[in-house]
Amino acid sequence: MKRVYLEYIILLVLLLIAAAFRFYGLAWDGGYLFHPDERKILLVASELRLPSKALEFFSTDSPLNPKFFAYGSFPIYLLKLLSVFAPTPALAAPWREDFIGMALLGRALSALFDLGTIALTFLLARRLYDATTGLLAAACLALTVLHIQLAHFYAVDTLLTMLVVATMYFAARFAQTRARHDMLAMSVAFGLAMATKVSALPLVVPIVVAVLRRERESGRQGAQEKILLVSPSPRLRNWLNQLWSARATFARILAVALVAFIVSQPYALLDPIRYLGQVGTESLVARGWLDYPYTRQYADTLPYVYPIVQSSVWGMGLPLGIFAWLGSALFVWRWWRAHEWRDGFILSWALVYLLIVGGQYAKHLRYLLPLLPFLFVMAASAFKVHGSRFAVSRFTPHASRLTYYVLRIAYSVILVTTFVYALAFVSIYSREHPWLTISRWMYANIPARATIAIEHWDDVLPVPMRLGEMARAPGDYTLLTLPMYDADDATKLATMVNTLHDAEYIVLATQRLSAPITRLAARYPMSSRYYRALFAGQLGFELVASASTHITLAGIVIVDDRFDGLAPPRVSASDARVWNWGRADESFTVYDHPLPLVFKKTRALSRDELRARLSP
Repeated sequence: MKRVYLEYIILLVLLLIAAAFRFYGLAWDGGYLFHPDERKILLVASELRLPSKALEFFSTDSPLNPKFFAYGSFPIYLLKLLSVFAPTPALAAPWREDFIGMALLGRALSALFDLGTIALTFLLARRLYDATTGLLAAACLALTVLHIQLAHFYAVDTLLTMLVVATMYFAARFAQTRARHDMLAMSVAFGLAMATKVSALPLVVPIVVAVLRRERESGRQGAQEKILLVSPSPRLRNWLNQLWSARATFARILAVALVAFIVSQPYALLDPIRYLGQVGTESLVARGWLDYPYTRQYADTLPYVYPIVQSSVWGMGLPLGIFAWLGSALFVWRWWRAHEWRDGFILSWALVYLLIVGGQYAKHLRYLLPLLPFLFVMAASAFKVHGSRFAVSRFTPHASRLTYYVLRIAYSVILVTTFVYALAFVSIYSREHPWLTISRWMYANIPARATIAIEHWDDVLPVPMRLGEMARAPGDYTLLTLPMYDADDATKLATMVNTLHDAEYIVLATQRLSAPITRLAARYPMSSRYYRALFAGQLGFELVASASTHITLAGIVIVDDRFDGLAPPRVSASDARVWNWGRADESFTVYDHPLPLVFKKTRALSRDELRARLSP
């Protein structure tokens, strides 16, 4: 009993540490709501209203219809329902106070969802393996930078991950206890996960695994149809018979899940054309079958290799990343040899989900969030079991103890380095957002009515803000737009030449366009030449200002190569030790620590000169 108390005390400490990282700096953007997905969810939620008439609820024009299904409706309705608890912040941002308050509430909810994921991961690992495995997996989650970052946004990732782990936990309980309330909890969690994001659909696989386990444990034999008996494989025939005998259980699970789904996302049924159209479009974009600019960053990236490397280096930090992926590989090898049910149950989600998201065209780092808790469970289990068995079976007791202490030291090193990396990462939330910093510089140094060239498919800088008694806005300047993602043709060349000729400044809010376009030189030969010439000072513009909040700790600055061969600006701190960890996924940098650049015209080139430098 004392050991159980100790386990939960340790879990509580881990949750407190995790909460400190996740709740720190929730107003990281000063209330400007720079995350576009979060902003869209907030806008949709703020417009929801109760229908004036009961029958209006069933209309596709109902004020309760979000008409936005790129994500599920459950997180939108949940935020709207809880918005009565939103704070009223005093932030000088160009949004209403109640809207900013709803954003801060959403971010607090996102942090709470992630804490729920940590607790559920511990409970799942404790049930299937032991408390030590659960605590180690929970510790890894508590310190994982990707979880910390996404807990600072109200998107759907942390809620989805919590519901995925909840479904797996109750499915494991149902397989072992066969209790009706566990089946009910599993079904509801699955339905809510589907109403959060359709990428939760592969949860069907572990649910089937859990039900089949229940059937084997209960020893029930279902009716055998003739079609099931013609199978040449006894194992396949037995498996089909188990599926048939569990048909009533499957029906109940699907019925409850469907009710939970419809209650939390009713307009998937009431507005099916819009729902299926938007979900289908998102699916096609993710697989690269529809060409959208915001996914061109993933051109020529290797399936599986890219997300594994990105999550290891940036999402977790290399020590933890190596531990997670190497341990998971050992876990798969162990399952392949022993075929233990509990290992197969974990893999029925982790492996299937990885095969889907790791192989698709769009490989946003956040897509891996529902996988990370299971990577840590697998790694903690694999290294613990493999290390002890290897020592016991092949060495003397002295060598066994040595292996035990080596593993303890390795765990300590991994957790300490991950803790340090997490501290360095959250330092970005202690400083002003770069877009606010660069906007202040622009208003102070660029005269009103100056002509500024900006890029389409990116945020407009400067942002509106109040400086002293004066309200400033982008309208103080003449803004011209560079259509850099348009096809390189004569029309685009003429637009670029005229824009560069007339502009006095060029602003790159992020590297959303410059980095992928430079890599896609075959598709964008003229645009690639433009960026290279701009950075080399060959277009008459010189870099005069930049703003950054790099990941920093104790005089060490961690930067990423987001320029793909272009010469980036130097880190401003001359005495800082700079570590370049290579290219980071765009979605990891552009929301909370982008790198805006301002170029000033120092030498006017004629249109003919500009055309000559951009043309082949």
